[in-house]
Amino acid sequence: MMSRSNMTKIGLFKLAALPLMMGLSSSAIAEQENQVKPELTPCYAKGLDDRLLCGSIKQPVSDNPADGEIDIHFAIIPAIKPSKPDEAVLGFAGGPGQSATELAVIFDRNLRYARESRDILLVDQRGTGKSNKLQCDGADLISQFELNDLTGDMDAFAKEDTEKCKEKLNTDLTHYSTVAAAKDFEAVKEALGYKGLHLYGVSYGTRIAQEYTRQFPSSVLTITLDGVVPMQQSLTAIGKAIDDSMNALLDRCEADANCSKNYPNLKANFYKLLEQLDEQAIETTVRHPRTHKKINLVLTKMKVFSTVRMALYSHTTRALVPLAISEALNGDYSPIVGLLSSTDMMDSMAMGMHSAIVCSEDWPNLTDSSRADHGQAYMGRMMIEGFDIACPIWDAKPVDKSFYEPVKTNIPTLLLSGGLDPATPASWAEMAMVEMSNAKHLVAESATHGVVSQTCAASIVGKFIDSNGTEELDATCLEKDNRKQFFMNLNGVALQADSDSESSEKE
Repeated sequence: MMSRSNMTKIGLFKLAALPLMMGLSSSAIAEQENQVKPELTPCYAKGLDDRLLCGSIKQPVSDNPADGEIDIHFAIIPAIKPSKPDEAVLGFAGGPGQSATELAVIFDRNLRYARESRDILLVDQRGTGKSNKLQCDGADLISQFELNDLTGDMDAFAKEDTEKCKEKLNTDLTHYSTVAAAKDFEAVKEALGYKGLHLYGVSYGTRIAQEYTRQFPSSVLTITLDGVVPMQQSLTAIGKAIDDSMNALLDRCEADANCSKNYPNLKANFYKLLEQLDEQAIETTVRHPRTHKKINLVLTKMKVFSTVRMALYSHTTRALVPLAISEALNGDYSPIVGLLSSTDMMDSMAMGMHSAIVCSEDWPNLTDSSRADHGQAYMGRMMIEGFDIACPIWDAKPVDKSFYEPVKTNIPTLLLSGGLDPATPASWAEMAMVEMSNAKHLVAESATHGVVSQTCAASIVGKFIDSNGTEELDATCLEKDNRKQFFMNLNGVALQADSDSESSEKE
């Protein structure tokens, strides 16, 4: 596993059985007589009052029977009015390394219009959630501040922690690739008797959705890709997207009368802060943002950059970035700590599974040219260096070269991009759709990562699914500016704002 300060560098990388009911028809129940039906039991998901149905099926770990089997767990959020009982919307989680069932409340919200007539099917991809989660000892909020970051060889720490993680998991990560996982999703679909699926993937989930489509096109009715990762693209290319999103924020502050007045020379000051931390990490004491107990803090360049990078995903946290930068330069690191706590995702990420994906799919695809290109951005360079340390240790077999070919399909496909996305820019969607003959790409200029969660796109996706992609979509609502006003002090935003800020606050 990764050392504390290199966690981001390496990882970036968390009743009785009932028949299929509550949205599943008799035709969905009527499977082949010789097929064992999965046992379904009522269950609940965090944040949802609705009763779900949960179950699992057994899948071979590999083509070699000696490798044994793995339990693939799933949950069904039943349709409100099951008028389409033979169909379901299959949600793919991101990360890579997140559990789909643990994100049920988000999928339910994003797919609320589609759920009016269809079940939502969530499957924990192998290596995540309840499907043999590949996780080593993680770093909680306090351990991210530990003082041992100040000394020692960080690369050596990273190598040692990766070796410990590999020893603990004792698993061949080759069997946890996107290619292998796609077969599990199809097996669940077949076991439940659905005739067709509408795919909805977010971030890395768009990669598995594309691979599933490539392997099982006859199972797919429509495809919605939200924050698109092209099959041709390595995740290390994310560095430029981070820089572009950050520069857009800094430029907006400069153009905003109140922000530029309160935080003059913000862009220069941000890079000044990073340079200072690059020369010397800062050791201090701060209040824990949750317990308010005093804790030791070691602030490094990587921690600040990674914290700001994660803050770019949400408009609420983006609005805090100028304040956090300014206060840090003045010696107050509490806003940075607050941002760090609000973007702490390590517990929800199965880092072993994350490594399985990046080491078998992203790292092997790097060339001298792409290394030089992606390495121009700070985060891209850090990711490459992290992969170079961890991936030889994991020794996961690279996927076949055909994996990197764009998916060729005429299935109705909707691609969604945020104009401020710090991970998957709109250009990535254009790259992904080069062989998609029935695709439409919509860009919400003021959205960040995950357009459906931030905009009116849930209704657009619902109409797209209902019409099987045949209706013309009205996307004018995506033009709404949903950015937030910048925080001008620790107590809140300024009372007055220029026209840009005013329009961004109208929701």
